[in-house]
Amino acid sequence: MKKKKPFFKSIGTKLTIMLLMVSIVPIAIIGVLSSNSASEALESGAFNHLESVGYLKSEEVLSFLVRKMEDLKVFADDPSTIAAFHKLNEYRIRNKPNVSDKFDVSTNEFEKIHSEINPVFKEYINVYDFRNVYFMDVNQGAILYTTAGKNHLGTNLISGKQHNSGLGKLFSKVKRTNKSSLTDLSFYGPSDKNVLFMGAPIVNDKGETLGIIALELEISEIEKIMNNRIGLGETGESYIVGEDYLMRSDSRFITESTILKKRVETESVKLAFMDKIGTHIIDDYRGVPVLSYYTHAGINEAFETDFEWCILVEIDEAEAFASQKKLTKKILLFGLVIGVLVILVALWFSRLFTIPILKLKEFSVHLKDGDLTQEIDINRADEIGELADSFKVMQNNLRKEFEEISEGANLLLSSSNEIMATVSQLASSSAETATAVSETTTTIEEVKQTVEVTNQKAVEITESGQKIALISQEGYKSVKKTIDGMHKIKQQMESIATIVIQLSEKSNTIGEIANTVNELAEQSNLLAVNASIEAAKAGEQGKGFTVVAQEIKNLASRSKESTVQIRTILADIQKEISETVMATEQGGKVIDEGLELSSSANEVIVTLAASVEQASQANLLIAASSQQQFVGMDQITSAMESINESSIQNSTSTKQTEASISELKRLGERLLDLLKQYRLN
Repeated sequence: MKKKKPFFKSIGTKLTIMLLMVSIVPIAIIGVLSSNSASEALESGAFNHLESVGYLKSEEVLSFLVRKMEDLKVFADDPSTIAAFHKLNEYRIRNKPNVSDKFDVSTNEFEKIHSEINPVFKEYINVYDFRNVYFMDVNQGAILYTTAGKNHLGTNLISGKQHNSGLGKLFSKVKRTNKSSLTDLSFYGPSDKNVLFMGAPIVNDKGETLGIIALELEISEIEKIMNNRIGLGETGESYIVGEDYLMRSDSRFITESTILKKRVETESVKLAFMDKIGTHIIDDYRGVPVLSYYTHAGINEAFETDFEWCILVEIDEAEAFASQKKLTKKILLFGLVIGVLVILVALWFSRLFTIPILKLKEFSVHLKDGDLTQEIDINRADEIGELADSFKVMQNNLRKEFEEISEGANLLLSSSNEIMATVSQLASSSAETATAVSETTTTIEEVKQTVEVTNQKAVEITESGQKIALISQEGYKSVKKTIDGMHKIKQQMESIATIVIQLSEKSNTIGEIANTVNELAEQSNLLAVNASIEAAKAGEQGKGFTVVAQEIKNLASRSKESTVQIRTILADIQKEISETVMATEQGGKVIDEGLELSSSANEVIVTLAASVEQASQANLLIAASSQQQFVGMDQITSAMESINESSIQNSTSTKQTEASISELKRLGERLLDLLKQYRLN
C-alpha cells in the first residue's frame, strides 16, 4: 500500500493554504481596517455633528441675549423713553417721598402720566417680545413705572423685600457700574415665574444718569432654542446649566419642569465651567451613556456679568453609533461572503493545479518501478501539459528501446544455445579423434589396412571443421548485432537523461521567476518604507497614507512568504526529477555492463573461430597424410604425432569455447531478467 502523506505535506493542501493566506488575510486586514476606518469616520462624524449643533445652540443663545440687550439700549436712548422718565421723575420730586416710603401711585396726576405713556411701552414690549418693562429711580430705588401691573409700582429696591431679587440685584449693579447688564435666571415672586432681567442707565444730553430701565425676559425664547431637536435624532437634547449646577432649561426626558430644580454635575459641566470646549462620551444626569458636547455660553465675556452658563448638547451613544454598528455588520457579512467565495475559488484552483501534478508524480513512481504500461491522461496547453507530453515521448522511446533490447537478448540466448550444441559436437569429435590417433599409434598395421577408412574420416572431419567455421562466423555476427543494439539502448538512455535535464532546467527557470517575484516583493517593501517616510513628512495629512504604506509592506511580506513556499514546491519537483535521473543512470550502467559482456563474448567467438580454423587445417593435413600413407610408414608416424598434438590443442580450445559460450548464455539470461523488471504492455 502507498504510504499516505501527512495532511500539511500535501502539495494541494499547501497550495490551498497559500492561496487562502494570500487572498483571505489581505481581505480580512482590509475589512478590519475598513471597518475601523469607517467606525472612526462615523464616530468622528457623530462628534463633529454634535459639536456643530452645540456651537449653533450656543451662538443662538448668545445672539438672542445680545440682540435683546441691543433692543434695551435702543429703548433706553429713545427720546420718548427719556421724556416719559422725566415726567415720572418730576412727579416723584413733587411728591417728595422718603426712602422708606412707598411711591404714591394713587393720585390723578400719576394716572394721567400713566395713561399717556402706558400704551407706548405696551406696544414696545409686544413688538420686541419682552414680558415687562420697569422704570426705576436711581437715587431712591423706587419702581416708577411697569407694565406688569400697579401692584409693582412704588416698590423700593434698596430697602424693600425685593432688594435681593433678580431685579434688585440688577438695579444695584447698574447703579454701581453705570453700564447695562443682565442677571442670571431666578424666580421672581411678583411675576411668579423664572425670569432674567436686563437693565441699562437712562442718560440725558449732559451725560447725567436720570434713572434705570429694566426689561423682564422670560426663558421661553431660550427654551425654544434648546428644545429644537433638529439634527439630534430620537434621543438627543440640549440644555443649559448654571454655576450652581442647576438646569436653566427643561429636560426633554422629565415631564415636570427641571429649571432651577434638577442638579447636573457631570464631567461635561465641570469642564465647561473651566472654560473648556469639547466632546466625549460620559454618563449623563440620567446615568445613560451619551455623546456629550460642552461649552460655556460666553455671557460673562459678552456682558461682564458675575455669572456664567454652560451649554450641553447630548445624544445617546446607542443611537449615535447605530449606523456604525450597522456598517460593521454589513462589512462582516460582506467579508464572510467574500471569504466563502475565496475558499471555493482556492479549492477549485488548487484542484485544477495539483491534479495533473499528482498524476505526473504517480506516473514517475510507476516509471521508477519499471512499469511502462501506465498512460498519462493530461491534455493542457501550459507548462504542465508540455511536461506531460515530454513524459509521454520518454515513455514511448523507452518502450521501443526495451523491446529492441529484449529481441537482441532473445537472439543472443538462441545463438548461444546453438553454439553450445555445436561445441558439444566438436568436443565429442575431438575425443573420437584422440582415440583414433591413440589406436593408430599402437596398431600401425591396422592403420595400413584401414587407410581408406581414415581418409573417409578425415574428409568428414574437414567438413565438420568447415561447418564449425561457418557457425563461428554466424555467432560473431550475432554478437556484433547485440553490441550494436546495446549502443542504441545507450543512446536512448542518454536521450532520456537529456529530457530529464531539460525538465530540471525548466524547474530552475520557474525558480528564477520565483526569485523575480521575491525581488518585486522586496522592491514593494522598499517602496512602502519610502512611502511611510514621505507620509511622516506630511504630518497629520499623511497619516492615512501611512496606513496604506504599511499595508503595502505587509502584502510584500506575504508575497515573499508565498515565494518561499513556491521554492519549496519546486524543490520537491526537482527531487523527483533527481530520482528519475538516478534511475536513468542505473539503466545506463546496466547497459554498459551488457556492452562489456558482449565485447567479451565477441572476443571468445573470435578465439573460437581461430581455433576452428586451426582444426580445419589439421584435418586437411590428416587427409593429406592419409593420401601419403602408402608412401611410407615414417611419414605416417610423423603425421600421427602431428595429429595427436592438434587433437590436444583442439580439445583445449573446445573447452575454452564451451566456457565462453556458457558465459555468453548467462549474460543473455541476465539481460532478460533485467528486462523483465520493466512492464511494456
